[in-house]
Amino acid sequence: MACGEFWRCDVTKARVARWMQWLLSVVAAFGLLYLFLVLIQPYRFPVTLSEKRGRVVDAQTGQGIADVVVVANYEMESVTPVQIGHGCVHQKIVRTDANGEYVIPDASRDIDVADRLLWRMLPGFSQSYGSILLYYKDGYAVKDDLDRMADLILKRPVPSVVRVSPYVKDGQMYRVPPVEMERVDPATSDVSAEAYIAQTGSLAAQVRCLQNEQATSEVLMLVLSEMKASVRRHICELPSDKVLAEEAKRFSFMDCASSIGMKRIRQKKGKDAVLTAGDVCESYRYVAEGHECRGPGAERPPLKIVTRFEAFSAKPAIN
Repeated sequence: MACGEFWRCDVTKARVARWMQWLLSVVAAFGLLYLFLVLIQPYRFPVTLSEKRGRVVDAQTGQGIADVVVVANYEMESVTPVQIGHGCVHQKIVRTDANGEYVIPDASRDIDVADRLLWRMLPGFSQSYGSILLYYKDGYAVKDDLDRMADLILKRPVPSVVRVSPYVKDGQMYRVPPVEMERVDPATSDVSAEAYIAQTGSLAAQVRCLQNEQATSEVLMLVLSEMKASVRRHICELPSDKVLAEEAKRFSFMDCASSIGMKRIRQKKGKDAVLTAGDVCESYRYVAEGHECRGPGAERPPLKIVTRFEAFSAKPAIN
């Protein structure tokens, strides 16, 4: 007989059935656990994903400030046994209303927090999400950021702090504490104007977190254009003989044309000359010529090949 004695065949079949039953139970349990983890993922990051409401006010008057750009950057930190990665995964840009109030829409449908969940269930692997809010308006800066940048310019001790906004849950959304912004006058002789220039440039770098999507986001490009115009105007409104702090020069929005203009100003004044706000402002007026700023694929002027036969003297004849 194929199975030998009947009782031995029955025992073998029973063992196989028990093993199969155990294996199916393990698979089912793992599947239920995975489904449970997928379902609870959005609830692990409620402050990050949920709708947020807040208000921006003037630090001097306490009144709401209209048309403030509020940028919400959604960031992800990925940890593996060999490295830690960090990057921006989504962005929302809104503006305040006439009362200075704004609403950041819910982001739970835009960010897949269950992405690579099986991978993250392995020991030593994890992935977490967070968000940061950035505020910009021409001629204004968040008071704490402005003070911090002024300390940096003046070489005063700058404490290293991690800011945690105490969001307050209100139904299905969260309320953000009021944010104070301070108005900056470019004509002032103190460091606040330079601090504004440096802070706005630094803010532009943070706003530009989605490098791959930057070219396709018209809203983002508009905000960056506003920042560029504001910094340039503030520099040009400073006293022309004022020497800019290094932090302000670093974030002065030098593009290709103005960089060439600044190079020519350096050549005219001498390499050891001190460059002023007036020099930087003058460089903004430079208009690129020909192929100077058209990129690597631009059409170049034709090469001129000149052959001067008269430059070669005839060899003397050998007798």
